[in-house]
Amino acid sequence: MSILDRAKAHFDKQGITEIVVPEWADEKGEATVIYSKPLTLAEKKKLIKFAKEDDIEFVARLIIMKALDKTGEPVFDISDRISLLNSVDPNILSRIAGKMTEAKSVEDFEGN
Repeated sequence: MSILDRAKAHFDKQGITEIVVPEWADEKGEATVIYSKPLTLAEKKKLIKFAKEDDIEFVARLIIMKALDKTGEPVFDISDRISLLNSVDPNILSRIAGKMTEAKSVEDFEGN
């Protein structure tokens, strides 16, 4: 197996991050769960210009790009950007973005 193959296999093992948002409970009182796949280098490239210019814009666009529902469908689209920037608790958005960009440990990869 080549180094590239091993690197790709490692990336595939990272799986999906589950982010529980109790503050966004549904009508039954159950917390919202958002799912996110690891950022690829191509996605980071798209987002990096916002990080340099405006951290808040970076957070909004990261969440729009990476937030998925349990079926793997996007939760938000770019038309939600203004609402996310102006009508949603920034502390919760920052927490979600932090979870999306958090590096997993070796133990997490191995399931320990």
